[in-house]
Amino acid sequence: MNKKSLFSALLFLGLISCCIDNSTSYNIKGQDYCFCNQGYYGNTQAGQTCQQCPQGTTSNPAEQHNNYSIGFCSNCLQNYYKKSLAVQDDTRRFLQTDSAAVCIQCPNGSGNASGPIPAGDETQCNTCQPNYYMTAAVSKIQAAQCSPCPSGSGNKGVNSAGDLSLCNQCQDNFYMTATATSGKGASSAQCSPCPPNSYSTAPTSVGFCTCFDSNAIPLSSTQATCACLSGFAGNVATAKGQSGCQKCGLNQFVSGNTCVTCADGSTVNKDFTGCTCNDSSDGTMPWSSKTNSCQCKENYYGTPDKATQGQQGSCKQCPTGTSSKVGTKTSDQCTSASQKPPSDNTNPASQSFSEIINISLLISLVLTVFF
Repeated sequence: MNKKSLFSALLFLGLISCCIDNSTSYNIKGQDYCFCNQGYYGNTQAGQTCQQCPQGTTSNPAEQHNNYSIGFCSNCLQNYYKKSLAVQDDTRRFLQTDSAAVCIQCPNGSGNASGPIPAGDETQCNTCQPNYYMTAAVSKIQAAQCSPCPSGSGNKGVNSAGDLSLCNQCQDNFYMTATATSGKGASSAQCSPCPPNSYSTAPTSVGFCTCFDSNAIPLSSTQATCACLSGFAGNVATAKGQSGCQKCGLNQFVSGNTCVTCADGSTVNKDFTGCTCNDSSDGTMPWSSKTNSCQCKENYYGTPDKATQGQQGSCKQCPTGTSSKVGTKTSDQCTSASQKPPSDNTNPASQSFSEIINISLLISLVLTVFF
């Protein structure tokens, strides 16, 4: 299809699609009509756009084929009560005299399962919203009395009066350390916030949060923070569905948040926190994270960095009367203990005395020449 044909097709589709934003098309007796969606109003047949209903109000579903004017915003949303009814023009001319219902939010955490139909007052608020508990039921003069659940505890909403035990679960991103108790000395569920980089979805039993990172150590009574699993390095993920912990390679240990390969002649430990020299016999220096090497001790020589696992005797003691530094590899590097290092004439006292003698001789020579 060329560009001209494509443009023509798009233009044709635009012409047959009559519906504007927030409206839906319906075919009535072979003719397409657009009606404003629920929560909106407007006479699209008269070229009007669909406007959102005032706060707390809503209109009928679009399939009822009305919502022509603001007067069709006649219903209240959940957790609102209806103070006065909507006004609709009976002549269907939808004049400016139309008005929406007046809906007011239920007070202090109270609510209802669905918006009321008749006009009334706050006594239409006969339940408590999620994470509130009811201290007194709705009466003829006031809404249900609701109080917020304490310290991260909550519920899915209640419709009868009770005590703190109605707060029997934890809110999102809190975990439960103790269940709610009812009766004398009633208490809510005991909830604590999830540690960084973890989450929880409204737990209903004692447990722990879950780290975002699937390669992190599971949280428990002994593991209070999200950290990479043994043998994994990196930084734990800071968002759900990600992973910042990467598995280390063959014969690597974890140092900080990176993977480091064990030195020649050593094998990674089971907990991946370090390595062990393959030859652990006398004369071999224990493996250290500071050096990450396998070498002989002082006064020994050899190549433990070439030892296989379980091998012994890689380091041999220097011949009698000789010594060596750490890491010496061959016997000829063992130095005789009786051998004195050559004098470098660097002793300050002897050097000063020698300089005085030289200066005296020079002065005597000058005096002899001139006198």
